[in-house]
Amino acid sequence: MTNFSKYLVLVLLLLLPTGALPPSQPLAQMTSVPGGKSSGTAAMLKAGQGSNETRTIDLVGRGTIYHDDVAGARDRAIADALQGVVERAVGLVISQASVVEDFQLLSDRVYDQTEAFIDDYKVLTESKSGQYYRVMVRATVSMSAIKDRLQSVGILVIHKGLPTIMFFLSEQNIGEPSPKYWWGQSPLSTHLSVTEKALSEYMREKGFVIVDRAALDRDVQLGPEYMGSELSDAAAVRLGKELGADLVIIGKAVVRYSGYVLDKDTRPIQAMVSTRAIRTDSGMAIALSQGTGAGVHSDDRVGGTEALNLSASVVARDLVRQIMAKWRKDVRQPVLVELVVKGIREYADFVRFRTHLRNDVRGVRNVYLRGIKAGEAKMDVDFMGNARTLADALMFQRFENLVVNISEVSEKGVMLELIPILAPES
Repeated sequence: MTNFSKYLVLVLLLLLPTGALPPSQPLAQMTSVPGGKSSGTAAMLKAGQGSNETRTIDLVGRGTIYHDDVAGARDRAIADALQGVVERAVGLVISQASVVEDFQLLSDRVYDQTEAFIDDYKVLTESKSGQYYRVMVRATVSMSAIKDRLQSVGILVIHKGLPTIMFFLSEQNIGEPSPKYWWGQSPLSTHLSVTEKALSEYMREKGFVIVDRAALDRDVQLGPEYMGSELSDAAAVRLGKELGADLVIIGKAVVRYSGYVLDKDTRPIQAMVSTRAIRTDSGMAIALSQGTGAGVHSDDRVGGTEALNLSASVVARDLVRQIMAKWRKDVRQPVLVELVVKGIREYADFVRFRTHLRNDVRGVRNVYLRGIKAGEAKMDVDFMGNARTLADALMFQRFENLVVNISEVSEKGVMLELIPILAPES
């Protein structure tokens, strides 16, 4: 922006009469005019910025009519639609696992500040139905602004398509008669061992999503295969898969005395940590790592903790290097996911669903219809991911007048049902 333009903006702001904008109008709407063009000041300010990546999204919003206040309901419907636009745009930038894990942060710093991301919008159509007012909005959302915000709050930096991880690590420090492990207790323990804490903190910093055991049902009853410290790969994969993990890291950490020193009150201590990382979709091991660390302290348990932290840091760096190299190589390969769509009552609903799937679901490269009959369609989806990540993505999509119910997810496919949203009786 030139100095003259800045001066002109300042003059316009000073001459603008107080109350020129109606107080009932949402803040996001104040930067747009009918027809979807940015108003003068907002447009001038945006013109002075760098290149702005945008996306146009259509969405329906709904507002409840209270005490016959239709105008207020319309404002609420527009605000609802614009928030939905921002939510959908966020889903195009980060993974659905990230949306779930950081939902509170997204709500506070992104979803509740739609005016920061909507460049302009226009209402395509609107209607009153009973106690609700509905609008369909076409909004231009700034993807650049959303990416900047996600980076500033630490979400985009943290999550860049790396897997969700769950740990199954047993640990035995000096003075403990047997290994401790979280899955062998009732209720399930949420306490993190020294080894798990060190591994999870390092891997979270590097971009991995860690399953939070605090969110698990502590009263869940596990089978006999989970009663020992030596957990099988199959048992860990089964539970990890149920809890949304892409990888399970299985292993053990053991601390031992390693000899004597001249000081009779201290003995050298050595910890050994051995781990393996297993994919939950295939059961294949993609990383193996083992590390040792030593400690010397007058308090044996303190020395053991120091040794565990040292050995865990060695293992963490090695695991991250192996997993990132293997994972990024694998996720770049597209796969065909079999998609079965049931509950098709109107062919037009299916067409809208298929178009939305092809154009708006992140990672979908193409959709191939194999056949449709008796309210059921079979498709192959060319997708950068796997069946479970496609199911996750579909669960967080908003479809006009439709709800998607995922009924089955297998290694190769997804089965879902389209459920129409019935309009309230007027």
